Amino acid sequence: MSAEQAQSGHERNFEIFVNAQPKKWAEESISFSQVVALAFPNPVTGGNIVYSVTYSRGPKENPQGTLVEGQSVQVKSGMVFDVTKTDKS
Repeated sequence: MSAEQAQSGHERNFEIFVNAQPKKWAEESISFSQVVALAFPNPVTGGNIVYSVTYSRGPKENPQGTLVEGQSVQVKSGMVFDVTKTDKS
């Protein structure tokens, strides 16, 4: 829980959907790597493995788009993330 959440007396909980599975998220933003970890708890890594993240139903600042490594996006309840794993071989 952040200091701001502790001061306000409540924690924000967003319900998001990652690969059609409901997930609880308590932060106002989520990064590419955090979305991948929710979709694939034990992600396969390596030179030929690439993850793609798209999202929709986001807040007005970012209603839809694509996330790449190093990026993050603002979250709202009902937001949908689709994560795919591709082997470039």
